[in-house]
Amino acid sequence: MDNLDGELGEKQSLLGRIPDKSQARLYLRDEVEFSASEVRVVMQKLFPHRKLVLSQFTFFIQVGIARPSGKSFRRGRRCYRLEDLLPIATVLALKEEGIPFKNVPELPELVHNAAAKVFSIGSGCRLSGHGSKIDLIVPGAERFGTGALDSLLSASNSGLQQMFWSLDIGLLAEQLQVTAAQALMESKPKFAAA
Repeated sequence: MDNLDGELGEKQSLLGRIPDKSQARLYLRDEVEFSASEVRVVMQKLFPHRKLVLSQFTFFIQVGIARPSGKSFRRGRRCYRLEDLLPIATVLALKEEGIPFKNVPELPELVHNAAAKVFSIGSGCRLSGHGSKIDLIVPGAERFGTGALDSLLSASNSGLQQMFWSLDIGLLAEQLQVTAAQALMESKPKFAAA
């Protein structure tokens, strides 16, 4: 996962008109909502090697990866808030590293429940997994999850070898925040002046 952390760090140079996460946070007020098309644009910018289509977001909703919680509707579909995008981005980031969703089905709910804390703290929030176990460690808060670290320790004692992975989900959240603000500014220039 070090490669993923490095790629996200390199994307910091793409910040354009929003030089840091605090300005992005101000720009993305709580009431900002994204249509599925806008979410696709944000995810495409965040993961340029992936080709995303709108039908994938219907699938993401069906399997529980996406839970749009916006108050408004566009084209008959509920809109997404920024916090709703973090589980999608996390699943896509892990998929880029070869970890399929079927291996981490509890992940979206865990990330969605902790998204506000992850966005407020940022870099340093760590998501880890071992086998089917997942942990989300938020500095200064409790550990959320199903015991990935405990599973790793017990597996090393028993000789079972399964892949352990770790992702700085706080860094991913920071990049998502900046990318979403940029995409919104590009698509709605009048909104940017407000």
